[in-house]
Amino acid sequence: MLLNIALINYLKPGWFDESRYITQSHTFRRVITTNEFTGKCLNAGCGEGIYSEFLESFKDITEIANLDLELPSIPQQRTDSRHKAYQGSLTSIPFEDATFDTCLCTEVVEHIQEDNLAISELARVIKPGGLLLISVPTPPAPYDPAHVREGYTLEELSELLTKNGFVIKNYAYCFHIFMRILYQVWQWQFTVIGRAKKSWMPRFILRGVGYADKYLQWGKPWDLVILCYKNKS
Repeated sequence: MLLNIALINYLKPGWFDESRYITQSHTFRRVITTNEFTGKCLNAGCGEGIYSEFLESFKDITEIANLDLELPSIPQQRTDSRHKAYQGSLTSIPFEDATFDTCLCTEVVEHIQEDNLAISELARVIKPGGLLLISVPTPPAPYDPAHVREGYTLEELSELLTKNGFVIKNYAYCFHIFMRILYQVWQWQFTVIGRAKKSWMPRFILRGVGYADKYLQWGKPWDLVILCYKNKS
């Protein structure tokens, strides 16, 4: 009975973020150790909370402040009481200076025209010595109409971070040929066959592509992950 339920669940339509989480969270783990994310954590540009489970896995985090342009519903969706919801923009973060010990900002900065202001705001609200884990597309990335820029090279993002007081600690790449193909097909189902926001892709395909990209890592990557800390001086 349980096996049948599991099979039915994986045959249901899934979402691209399932694949993204499988391969990208693996890359996050490669650049950060389990004891590094502690204290108050800002989930900057949290969206629908794809990385809620990732942040919950850090037992030394005392609060997860989920921030987005629209008030997030994550605290109502998750059982972890550490989740809090806040509404605001990364170019004007509604917190006092040096509020957070750690911060996750994944696939956000490429959407913001004033990217230097956004990074300076992150630097302002992170404590000296605090950690920032950030990810962005890196050229050549698949086209996304919601982006104001294609992405950043390692040199470009490093320069943006360092001039705002961050010190690069570690970095890695993710999203290779399997994720590139999946993203193109994912976009095609909406733009060509007019599926609006309804997916026809079964979850087992989406998850399978995520695991294939996680372990095989074939082709040129199109996502960059950087772990850095705010300079103490």
